[in-house]
Amino acid sequence: MKKQIAFLLLGLIFAASATLAQEPKINFYQDVAWSHDASRLSFSLRTTGEPEIYVMRADGSDLKNISNNSATDMWASWSPAGQIAFMSNRDGNNDIYLMNADGSAVRRLTNGPGKNSYPSWSGDGKRIAFCSNRDGKWQVYVMNADGSNQTRLTKTYADELNPNFSPDSKRIVFYSNRQGTGKDQVFVINADGSHEVRITNDGFNNIFPAWLPDSKRIGFGSNREGTPARLYVMNADGSNLTPLKNAEGFFARWSKRNKIAFVKGRWPVSQIYLMNADGSNQAQVTK
Repeated sequence: MKKQIAFLLLGLIFAASATLAQEPKINFYQDVAWSHDASRLSFSLRTTGEPEIYVMRADGSDLKNISNNSATDMWASWSPAGQIAFMSNRDGNNDIYLMNADGSAVRRLTNGPGKNSYPSWSGDGKRIAFCSNRDGKWQVYVMNADGSNQTRLTKTYADELNPNFSPDSKRIVFYSNRQGTGKDQVFVINADGSHEVRITNDGFNNIFPAWLPDSKRIGFGSNREGTPARLYVMNADGSNLTPLKNAEGFFARWSKRNKIAFVKGRWPVSQIYLMNADGSNQAQVTK
């Protein structure tokens, strides 16, 4: 009987060890954003627990956890003055918050109803675009920098995601699967909600679009060449679609210094890289 118990315990130990060995190590960077002067980067990183927001210099040095909270904190966006808008559920709901670049002076900008996420500062620092599902589906909204005057721009029955304000503060780009095909497409809308235009129209997923510094071009990730996803650039009307050289990634942001920060990898492991605007000179900046 004792031998049977011993063998049973040994079997449980081996089974537990095998389970632990099979559990993937999580080191996942979801997003990245440039400070207005392009000297620093922010990003969300999940290792154990929930994602946290970090800030570092563009060369990867001086890394700091600035959210330092047990809740989910991600989707950081920098204002021209150096403040950071971000999404957090630290008070029980996904809402938009504001903090200084060192993590101090945190204050809440939205307070329901529904969930609120994906903040993006306008280039003039006066407004923030964001998504909310307060009316059912995720839609694109804008608000003043202090959280006032929250206004819905899109009015569809599909999810509209990841709005990104143009540097000239005139337009917002986002992606949606409003056609119901299972393929996300890129749309552009004026900041007042007028003149919405679909600028991709294909059988691929086109995700996380972002403006280039000239406010005339848009970059995004797509699986049009298979997996993993790659990065592309096009004019704001959808013309002149150009793949970036050997640029695997799904989330990218362009700086005014002609550098691109992008996330490369897939769940549960990814890293942040920098490269030149043409896709050359790629270098990993996270570990």
